[in-house]
Amino acid sequence: MSRSRRLLRTALAATFLAAATAGMGAVLWGHGDDVLAMFSGPRATALLGCALLLKALGQLAGWASWRAGLTGLGAPLPARQSARIYFLALLGKYIPGPVWGVLAYVRLGGAVGVGAGRMVTAYLLNTVVVLLTAAVVGLLCAPGLGAGGLWLLAAAPLALAVLWRPRMLLRVVSGAARLLRREPPSADFSDRSVRAAIGLETLCWAVSGLHLWLIAVLLGASPGQALPVCLGAFALATVVGALTLVVPDGAGTRELVLLAALSAVLPWAQAGAAALASRVVCTAAELLGAGGVLLLTSRKKIDRLPEIPVKVPVTETRA
Repeated sequence: MSRSRRLLRTALAATFLAAATAGMGAVLWGHGDDVLAMFSGPRATALLGCALLLKALGQLAGWASWRAGLTGLGAPLPARQSARIYFLALLGKYIPGPVWGVLAYVRLGGAVGVGAGRMVTAYLLNTVVVLLTAAVVGLLCAPGLGAGGLWLLAAAPLALAVLWRPRMLLRVVSGAARLLRREPPSADFSDRSVRAAIGLETLCWAVSGLHLWLIAVLLGASPGQALPVCLGAFALATVVGALTLVVPDGAGTRELVLLAALSAVLPWAQAGAAALASRVVCTAAELLGAGGVLLLTSRKKIDRLPEIPVKVPVTETRA
């Protein structure tokens, strides 16, 4: 690779990270002190630490779901390479606009030899899986949303149909890929990969949503009553925020959905505090995840070719 291309790639990567950092700052601006003041004391610190850990574990399940889809598309990657792509591209949601995350996937995937068409298709597949599973998990908080949550009821039979016939999901992804003039999923895509991606993404929502439950309990919510509400609200609010493309990571939109759902188990003031604390915990977990991946994958590993013994013919010398 020429020096000019290396410099361009480095500049693009630095610009992407700088823009993502600015987006994170815009999301958290003016809220950090308020949240810290609401959660003071050793018990609160311990619970928030557990909430951060749960959110980080949920991200690992999300990575495993995306990796299962990519493997099903015929591009299995080692854990280190796939984690680097997933966790760094995840920061693209902090940049307003729908294209930055896709561009990051394409750029990082190309660096390890995965074609742009396959990376875009994997992104589309993961997006459909995320939307479908979030709607199903969101049913847990539908009663608290009233008539506004009735549309979620359509997700349950759709999810069962996809689990029964995963090819239905692949047809949707294939159509979207053709519209974008990208490579459609390969014909040998296994049903098992789709089911694994759906199961792991559902696990991601369940584990990640526990962080919001801990925060709500800390603010006085009943543990049993708050559990389904928090799991459903987090999945639903995250997806609604992601679909709000004009602001970094759905800032404001996500908090409004959380506020509406959590008001069923908390007073409005505490529900608002929980929404803000969830934002801080999620942003911190995503920063730590990206930073940890960078540290683990920064050392370049040199693969050595196996040495092949060469037989040298021996010529007889006669005296």
